Amino acid sequence: MEKVKEYVYDIEEYSQDVRHYQVTSNVKLTEYEVQQIYSEVDINKSEDTTHNLQQYIDWSDERFSEDDIKNKINVSVRFEGTEYGDDCQVDITGEFEND
Repeated sequence: MEKVKEYVYDIEEYSQDVRHYQVTSNVKLTEYEVQQIYSEVDINKSEDTTHNLQQYIDWSDERFSEDDIKNKINVSVRFEGTEYGDDCQVDITGEFEND
């Protein structure tokens, strides 16, 4: 019995999606602090704003007291949505028949 050859083609489709967040704070934040905050938002609840996230920040530089962090600083974040990439790229690999 003759073995039937199989041709396998791998297809990879990719695009660039962009997620939008907005962080609001009554004090100036470092870039690291902003990264800590926006990662706390639930992107499945895009209409919700998550408040009082200052407790999630690692305030390692000690520029604020515990009282400031608990009672004076207010940080919130909102996931504003995803902009889906519309320039989809396709890459197909495999052994092709010549035209």
